[in-house]
Amino acid sequence: MRASGMLTFALTFLASIPGDAPAQLRAPSQVGGAALLVLDLQVDFIDPAGRLPISHDQIPPVLAAANRAIAAAENWHLAVAYIGNEYGFWDIPGNWFRRGAAMQSSFGSALDPLVTRIAGAPYFAKHRGDAFSNDALEHFLVSNDIGRVVLAGVYADACIYCTARSAINRGYRVTVLADAVGAASDEDRRAALQSLSGLGVEVDTVAHFESDIAHQR
Repeated sequence: MRASGMLTFALTFLASIPGDAPAQLRAPSQVGGAALLVLDLQVDFIDPAGRLPISHDQIPPVLAAANRAIAAAENWHLAVAYIGNEYGFWDIPGNWFRRGAAMQSSFGSALDPLVTRIAGAPYFAKHRGDAFSNDALEHFLVSNDIGRVVLAGVYADACIYCTARSAINRGYRVTVLADAVGAASDEDRRAALQSLSGLGVEVDTVAHFESDIAHQR
Protein backbone atom coordinates (compact mmCIF):
# COMPACT_ATOMS: atom_id res chain seq x y z
CA MET A 1 0.00 0.00 0.00
CA ARG A 2 1.42 3.42 -0.96
CA ALA A 3 2.35 5.77 1.88
CA SER A 4 -0.48 8.22 1.21
CA GLY A 5 -2.93 5.33 1.05
CA MET A 6 -1.76 4.08 4.43
CA LEU A 7 -2.16 7.58 5.87
CA THR A 8 -5.67 7.89 4.46
CA PHE A 9 -6.61 4.51 5.92
CA ALA A 10 -5.23 5.52 9.33
CA LEU A 11 -7.08 8.85 9.32
CA THR A 12 -10.35 7.21 8.28
CA PHE A 13 -9.98 4.57 10.99
CA LEU A 14 -9.25 7.19 13.66
CA ALA A 15 -12.16 9.35 12.53
CA SER A 16 -14.51 6.37 12.72
CA ILE A 17 -13.88 5.75 16.42
CA PRO A 18 -17.15 6.56 18.19
CA GLY A 19 -17.19 9.72 20.22
CA ASP A 20 -19.26 10.59 23.25
CA ALA A 21 -22.45 11.46 21.37
CA PRO A 22 -25.57 11.50 23.54
CA ALA A 23 -28.88 9.87 22.82
CA GLN A 24 -30.79 11.79 20.20
CA LEU A 25 -32.59 14.76 21.72
CA ARG A 26 -35.57 14.45 19.42
CA ALA A 27 -36.36 13.51 15.84
CA PRO A 28 -35.09 16.17 13.41
CA SER A 29 -37.74 18.33 11.84
CA GLN A 30 -38.74 17.09 8.41
CA VAL A 31 -39.78 20.58 7.42
CA GLY A 32 -37.17 22.47 9.41
CA GLY A 33 -34.48 24.66 8.00
CA ALA A 34 -30.96 23.91 6.85
CA ALA A 35 -27.71 24.48 8.68
CA LEU A 36 -24.28 24.79 7.10
CA LEU A 37 -21.62 22.95 9.10
CA VAL A 38 -18.06 24.00 8.25
CA LEU A 39 -15.75 21.19 9.34
CA ASP A 40 -12.06 21.36 10.17
CA LEU A 41 -10.96 24.19 7.89
CA GLN A 42 -8.02 24.63 10.22
CA VAL A 43 -4.48 25.83 9.57
CA ASP A 44 -2.94 22.37 9.83
CA PHE A 45 -5.30 20.98 7.19
CA ILE A 46 -5.65 23.72 4.59
CA ASP A 47 -2.42 25.67 4.81
CA PRO A 48 0.22 24.15 2.52
CA ALA A 49 2.70 24.56 5.39
CA GLY A 50 0.36 22.86 7.88
CA ARG A 51 1.12 19.54 9.53
CA LEU A 52 -1.44 17.53 7.55
CA PRO A 53 -2.77 19.53 4.59
CA ILE A 54 -5.14 18.21 1.98
CA SER A 55 -3.89 18.00 -1.60
CA HIS A 56 -2.22 21.33 -2.34
CA ASP A 57 -4.07 21.60 -5.65
CA GLN A 58 -7.38 21.38 -3.82
CA ILE A 59 -6.70 24.06 -1.22
CA PRO A 60 -7.55 27.25 -3.19
CA PRO A 61 -10.73 25.90 -4.86
CA VAL A 62 -12.01 24.26 -1.66
CA LEU A 63 -11.46 27.48 0.31
CA ALA A 64 -13.16 29.55 -2.37
CA ALA A 65 -16.13 27.18 -2.58
CA ALA A 66 -16.52 26.95 1.20
CA ASN A 67 -16.42 30.74 1.56
CA ARG A 68 -19.00 31.05 -1.20
CA ALA A 69 -21.28 28.63 0.67
CA ILE A 70 -20.76 30.55 3.92
CA ALA A 71 -21.62 33.83 2.20
CA ALA A 72 -24.78 32.33 0.71
CA ALA A 73 -25.85 30.92 4.07
CA GLU A 74 -25.30 34.27 5.75
CA ASN A 75 -27.13 36.13 2.98
CA TRP A 76 -30.18 33.87 3.29
CA HIS A 77 -30.05 33.72 7.10
CA LEU A 78 -29.29 30.02 7.41
CA ALA A 79 -27.76 28.71 10.61
CA VAL A 80 -23.99 28.27 10.35
CA ALA A 81 -21.64 26.48 12.74
CA TYR A 82 -17.87 26.04 12.61
CA ILE A 83 -16.38 22.80 13.89
CA GLY A 84 -12.74 22.02 14.58
CA ASN A 85 -10.52 19.25 15.89
CA GLU A 86 -8.75 19.83 19.20
CA TYR A 87 -6.69 16.78 20.08
CA GLY A 88 -5.17 16.23 23.50
CA PHE A 89 -1.53 15.50 24.25
CA TRP A 90 -2.31 11.92 25.25
CA ASP A 91 -4.33 11.08 22.13
CA ILE A 92 -1.96 8.30 21.15
CA PRO A 93 -1.39 6.86 18.55
CA GLY A 94 -3.72 9.29 16.79
CA ASN A 95 -1.36 12.22 17.14
CA TRP A 96 1.42 10.22 15.54
CA PHE A 97 -0.71 9.31 12.50
CA ARG A 98 -1.88 12.91 12.23
CA ARG A 99 1.71 14.20 12.51
CA GLY A 100 0.70 16.25 15.53
CA ALA A 101 -1.93 18.19 13.60
CA ALA A 102 -4.64 20.23 15.37
CA MET A 103 -3.32 19.75 18.88
CA GLN A 104 -5.43 21.62 21.41
CA SER A 105 -4.43 25.31 21.77
CA SER A 106 -1.83 25.03 18.99
CA PHE A 107 -1.57 27.50 16.12
CA GLY A 108 -2.46 24.74 13.68
CA SER A 109 -5.76 24.01 15.42
CA ALA A 110 -7.10 27.50 14.70
CA LEU A 111 -9.54 28.09 11.86
CA ASP A 112 -7.55 29.22 8.87
CA PRO A 113 -7.58 33.04 8.56
CA LEU A 114 -8.74 32.71 4.94
CA VAL A 115 -12.02 31.12 6.07
CA THR A 116 -14.89 33.60 6.25
CA ARG A 117 -16.16 33.96 9.82
CA ILE A 118 -19.74 35.02 10.54
CA ALA A 119 -20.11 37.11 13.67
CA GLY A 120 -22.08 35.20 16.28
CA ALA A 121 -21.87 31.82 14.53
CA PRO A 122 -20.88 29.18 17.09
CA TYR A 123 -17.75 27.06 17.13
CA PHE A 124 -17.80 23.47 18.39
CA ALA A 125 -14.61 21.61 19.28
CA LYS A 126 -14.32 17.86 18.84
CA HIS A 127 -11.72 15.17 19.41
CA ARG A 128 -13.27 12.53 17.15
CA GLY A 129 -14.14 12.46 13.48
CA ASP A 130 -17.87 12.66 14.12
CA ALA A 131 -18.88 16.25 14.85
CA PHE A 132 -21.82 14.90 16.85
CA SER A 133 -19.32 13.64 19.43
CA ASN A 134 -19.78 17.13 20.90
CA ASP A 135 -23.37 17.07 22.10
CA ALA A 136 -23.52 20.87 21.95
CA LEU A 137 -23.84 20.54 18.17
CA GLU A 138 -27.09 18.65 18.39
CA HIS A 139 -28.45 21.08 20.97
CA PHE A 140 -27.68 23.84 18.46
CA LEU A 141 -29.46 22.01 15.62
CA VAL A 142 -32.51 21.21 17.72
CA SER A 143 -32.79 24.74 19.10
CA ASN A 144 -32.73 26.09 15.54
CA ASP A 145 -35.31 23.56 14.29
CA ILE A 146 -32.89 22.10 11.76
CA GLY A 147 -33.92 19.20 9.55
CA ARG A 148 -31.12 19.31 6.98
CA VAL A 149 -27.37 19.65 7.46
CA VAL A 150 -25.08 20.82 4.69
CA LEU A 151 -21.41 19.92 5.04
CA ALA A 152 -18.27 21.64 3.79
CA GLY A 153 -14.68 21.13 4.87
CA VAL A 154 -12.13 18.32 5.31
CA TYR A 155 -11.33 15.44 5.16
CA ALA A 156 -14.01 14.09 2.80
CA ASP A 157 -13.12 10.49 3.59
CA ALA A 158 -12.75 10.97 7.35
CA CYS A 159 -14.54 13.64 9.39
CA ILE A 160 -16.98 14.66 6.64
CA TYR A 161 -17.91 11.03 6.04
CA CYS A 162 -18.30 10.19 9.73
CA THR A 163 -20.34 13.29 10.47
CA ALA A 164 -22.60 12.69 7.47
CA ARG A 165 -23.17 9.08 8.50
CA SER A 166 -23.98 10.12 12.06
CA ALA A 167 -26.41 12.78 10.83
CA ILE A 168 -28.16 10.25 8.57
CA ASN A 169 -28.46 7.83 11.49
CA ARG A 170 -30.07 10.60 13.55
CA GLY A 171 -32.66 11.26 10.87
CA TYR A 172 -31.28 14.45 9.33
CA ARG A 173 -31.30 15.05 5.62
CA VAL A 174 -27.69 15.50 4.59
CA THR A 175 -26.03 17.36 1.73
CA VAL A 176 -22.29 17.38 1.07
CA LEU A 177 -20.96 20.15 -1.14
CA ALA A 178 -18.57 18.26 -3.42
CA ASP A 179 -16.55 21.29 -4.51
CA ALA A 180 -16.22 22.55 -0.91
CA VAL A 181 -14.69 19.39 0.57
CA GLY A 182 -11.10 18.21 0.30
CA ALA A 183 -8.97 15.12 0.81
CA ALA A 184 -5.39 13.93 0.41
CA SER A 185 -5.95 13.29 -3.30
CA ASP A 186 -8.58 13.66 -5.99
CA GLU A 187 -8.97 9.88 -5.98
CA ASP A 188 -9.67 9.85 -2.25
CA ARG A 189 -12.24 12.62 -2.63
CA ARG A 190 -14.03 10.88 -5.51
CA ALA A 191 -14.19 7.61 -3.57
CA ALA A 192 -15.51 9.38 -0.47
CA LEU A 193 -18.23 11.18 -2.40
CA GLN A 194 -19.29 7.92 -4.02
CA SER A 195 -19.49 6.25 -0.60
CA LEU A 196 -21.47 9.16 0.80
CA SER A 197 -23.94 8.93 -2.05
CA GLY A 198 -24.38 5.25 -1.20
CA LEU A 199 -25.36 6.24 2.34
CA GLY A 200 -28.21 8.37 1.03
CA VAL A 201 -26.34 11.66 1.23
CA GLU A 202 -27.11 14.24 -1.44
CA VAL A 203 -23.85 15.19 -3.14
CA ASP A 204 -24.26 18.67 -4.58
CA THR A 205 -22.33 21.74 -5.70
CA VAL A 206 -22.13 25.15 -4.08
CA ALA A 207 -23.76 26.72 -7.14
CA HIS A 208 -26.79 24.46 -6.79
CA PHE A 209 -26.87 25.06 -3.03
CA GLU A 210 -27.05 28.81 -3.68
CA SER A 211 -29.82 28.38 -6.24
CA ASP A 212 -31.73 25.98 -4.03
CA ILE A 213 -31.85 28.24 -0.95
CA ALA A 214 -32.66 31.28 -3.09
CA HIS A 215 -35.70 29.54 -4.58
CA GLN A 216 -36.93 28.47 -1.15
CA ARG A 217 -37.13 32.07 0.07
